[in-house]
Formats: sequence, structure tokens, C-alpha cells
Amino acid sequence: MNKTNTPLANTLSTREATLADDEALRELIAVPMTTKGIQISFQREPSYFRASDIVYRHKLHVVIEDTESQKKVACYSNGYRPCYINRNIQNLRYAGDLRVDHSYRGKSLVKVLGKHVKQTMHEPNYSQMIIFDDNHAARAAIQTGKTGMPDYYDEGLIETLSLTSTGAKRKIKAFLNQVNKQSDLQEIRTCVAEAEHVPPMNQFIRDMAEFYNFIPAYNFEELAQGHRYFSGMKLSDFSLYFKGEKLVGMFGLWDQHSIKQTKILNYSSAIAVLRPVYNLLTPMTKGMRLPKLGDSIQYHVLHTLMCHPQDLALHHKMLGDAYNKSKQQGVGVVSFTLSHKDPRYQLNQFYKGERLTGMHGFISYEGDPRPNFDKNLIPYLEVGRI
Repeated sequence: MNKTNTPLANTLSTREATLADDEALRELIAVPMTTKGIQISFQREPSYFRASDIVYRHKLHVVIEDTESQKKVACYSNGYRPCYINRNIQNLRYAGDLRVDHSYRGKSLVKVLGKHVKQTMHEPNYSQMIIFDDNHAARAAIQTGKTGMPDYYDEGLIETLSLTSTGAKRKIKAFLNQVNKQSDLQEIRTCVAEAEHVPPMNQFIRDMAEFYNFIPAYNFEELAQGHRYFSGMKLSDFSLYFKGEKLVGMFGLWDQHSIKQTKILNYSSAIAVLRPVYNLLTPMTKGMRLPKLGDSIQYHVLHTLMCHPQDLALHHKMLGDAYNKSKQQGVGVVSFTLSHKDPRYQLNQFYKGERLTGMHGFISYEGDPRPNFDKNLIPYLEVGRI
């Protein structure tokens, strides 16, 4: 038989990635995509493995290699981290970073990949997954139920907002006046986190697990010690909100650019011409500034943006404070993700910024995990770890 007719699947090898694959993984992850006339590249410089320190406590990075060309043609990750599930700490897998080399798409590669997922997805035997609307390849692979791929179980819609303005004060005040259970903001005092606050911060996460599902089980002692799970953050990046002696809200301002970047590769001709004028007008339009070609988009990620889910006034105050802190650092963009089921999501209608809608769900070969989740708990998404 002629060697050129060898089925592709026979030349593909699937294995766990090692540090020697770091450069190849970064190249696969950085494959350009175009959205709204802007060609961007998601980059993990200087190291893919270092960037994944903030996503997983137990890593599983996988590469598919064409043994004939010795080229890495696809990758995915499916490690896990401890999270609060139904108020108890359990390991939760998170499936992400699925990339396929353009020249290998639409071939039998998906079957090969699915086989490996099935062999390794145990304890837990399901994975959390987020697919944003502009990720057409991943949506197609999951929703069309390709042979060999796990079944997808949808949980609901989410929105990531890169906020550039907290909107019209009058409208928000009128809205908040109609909502019950709001904090009297005069009673709230705020401070920057210090070492003495670590125990109440840990307790606060446990308290929030009474309202939210899938919160990573943080130990902020690790943050104080500079653990790599918190790369790019320090304790003083956190703002705490107290009512009396009780911690009732918190967020961290996270600059991830030392490990993750969103780089601008190209603009459509119209955007390229209008960019200087657009940037000049951003103080009035409250839009995101467009960097020059080759530069990265600047933004802060909000870590553990949390308070009681019904306390919209406190949530709004924290977002305003986060935006102002970001602005003081020369950025003025804060990014966070909320489930459409989260009462705090109602406030997004008043805010300005770039929105990304996505699907949140689970994949499994062993049945639907959703009936096991307490339906009274609100899905929590940590934007800096997805």
C-alpha cells in the first residue's frame, strides 16, 4: 500500500505535554483570530506552563503530534482545582485551550482527541467548560456532537464585561432604589488587605459558598506567601469591605500581563484609519483604547468580585472603586464574568465596555452531572482563571 495513503489517524500520537513542548504550545495558543475587524492573538509569554499555574492545581496538558512531520498539531487542557461544590470542597476539572492547527482541521483528529479525553477524564469524570460566542470552532465541535467527543450539558449563559464606565449615576440610583436588601453604604468601611485579614478572607469565601457554586477553594495564606496560583498578585491588590467587624465584600485587582497577553496583529483598513480619532474620543465615548499594532490590550482582571448576591448597591460600589483604582494605574478597564442567573448581572445593562457572551456547561462520557448540583446556588466564574 502506498505510504501517502496512510490514514491520518495512524500518524497521530497523543500524549501529556512536557516542558519541552512549551514553545509549541505557545504557538498553537497564539493562532490568530479575527473579531469585529481586529486580528488578535492570545499569547502566553514567556511560558505556557507558567501561565497555567493560575488555572490548575493539578495540570493535564495534552498535545497531539503528527509523527511523520513531528509537528504539534493540536492541544487541550483538562486539569483540575479544588472548588466549593454544593458547599463542600471537591476537585473540579476545567477543560480549555482546545486548539487545532488550521491545516489539520476537519480531519480525523477530533476522534483521536476524544479517545484521549475519555481515557483520562476520571475523578472527577466531568469537566466544566466555557465557550464564548466568537469561538466558532469549539462551539461546532461540542454542539454538533462529533463522534468520539464527550456529551455537552449546558448550564446557562454568562457574560464577560471589560468595563470602561459604570454608567449614568441617576439611572443606577433609580434602579437600586427599587431593589430590596441593599447595604447602607454609609455603614461600610473599606481597607486594603494586610496579613491580619487572611483568616477573615478565607472565612468569607466559605460564607459565599452558601450562595455560589464552583468558587475556587482559596487559601489566601498562599497569596501572602507568593504562591504561583496567585502569579502577578499580592495581598495589597485586594480591597476589603466591612460592615462592623464582618467582611461583606472583596475584590482583587489583577494585572496578568506578565504571563498572559492579548496582542493586536492587524486592523481592517477602516479601523486602522479611524483608530487615532477613535482613541481621541474615548474620554467621551467611554470605549476601550485601541493599541498600535504589535501592542497588547491593557486591562485588569477582577479576582473574587464577591458580596451577597442580592446586595447590588455594594457590588456597584466595589466595581466603581475597582475602575477608579485601575484608572489610577493608567489602565481604566476592569474585566469580570457573571452568570445570567446572578442577580448582580442586572447592573451590567447600565455599564459601558466590551461584552463577550458565552455558554457555561459541562462535558462528560458518564452522564449528566447537572442533577447533582444544588439549583439554589448561583454559578460563580473566576474570569482570571478561565
